[in-house]
Amino acid sequence: MDTEFQLQREGDKITLTVSVPKEEIKRKEQQLLASISRELSIPGFRPGKAPRHLVLSHYGQREFERDLLEALIEEGLKEALDRARLSPVTTPQVREVDFQPDKQLAFQASFEVLPEPEIPDGFSLPLEEPPPAEVSEEELNEVLADLRRQAAVLEPKGAPAEGGDVVRIRQGERVWEAEIDPQRTIGKQLVGVEAGTSVVLRDEEGHAEEFEVLEVYRLLVPDEEETAAYFGEESWQALRERVRAQLLAQKEAERKHALRLAALDALADQLQLEPPPGLLNQATEEEMQALKIKPELRGEVEQAVRRRLRREILARRVAEQKGLLPTQEEVEQAAREAGADPDRMWGRLVFRRAADWIIENSQRRAG
Repeated sequence: MDTEFQLQREGDKITLTVSVPKEEIKRKEQQLLASISRELSIPGFRPGKAPRHLVLSHYGQREFERDLLEALIEEGLKEALDRARLSPVTTPQVREVDFQPDKQLAFQASFEVLPEPEIPDGFSLPLEEPPPAEVSEEELNEVLADLRRQAAVLEPKGAPAEGGDVVRIRQGERVWEAEIDPQRTIGKQLVGVEAGTSVVLRDEEGHAEEFEVLEVYRLLVPDEEETAAYFGEESWQALRERVRAQLLAQKEAERKHALRLAALDALADQLQLEPPPGLLNQATEEEMQALKIKPELRGEVEQAVRRRLRREILARRVAEQKGLLPTQEEVEQAAREAGADPDRMWGRLVFRRAADWIIENSQRRAG
């Protein structure tokens, strides 16, 4: 297709004026007519052999022109985007359509693209190194207590439920097990129930539902050494050290992640980088609908989406300009090692590499 186009740019907003030549209109018309002819069943003619006027009579002249226009706009816009090397981040809005079948087609399409800031090789950012990761005894003991409960055995009690017991309840085909915590709304209502009875439970909003109590269990928590053996360790001390190391690694990862986010935010501030308004509005609407968020919270959602988009846009721009984009092999290998989806791993690698590059090339200064 020899589509002609003109490009106007205002910031991140692009307007393409596209003209489709007469020859292309005729070619697409013949192609569409042949396709429709093969699908229609017209008495007295084999598929694809009926004359033009009968095909259009059965299909509808107005419907045919509508489909032709849609196909021409789609192909013309795609060619113009490819030749201009543009990637819209909002749905192109088509307007000013001038279409005369067999003669001419011209239209305008407006959309937004990502900003393309120039990334300097060095800069000064207000970055503060987060404190070293540490694991307190309280945190360690809390996790170990949870592990002991995971290794616990349930023993039928044959008596009314008390705090710390586990109650199995059923409603229809669904069965739940609930550990009784008398400090919680549901836990309070389960104290005193017995197997073979029914109980009406009310949630915090006052909604009530009836459940059948199948069994009441006493939770037999193993001692420290039994817990260690359950999790494959030779001693309680060995389990403590393993858990401590895992918690420390998790906290260190969180510390690095916080620093990376701060680096991206700081450089985005310095470059005055903002997501295109249409993209921000579109992404905010999608977030509101996906999470069923109330309209009065839109401002908070928009700010959260704005931060996310700024980071994503900047990370990709840094990776592109500084040669940090991962190869397909690197993505697949990282996905295998992390047990993650390769489609998501690409974004993670771009985020890490770009943020680490900013940190390494930034001259730190006090905030």
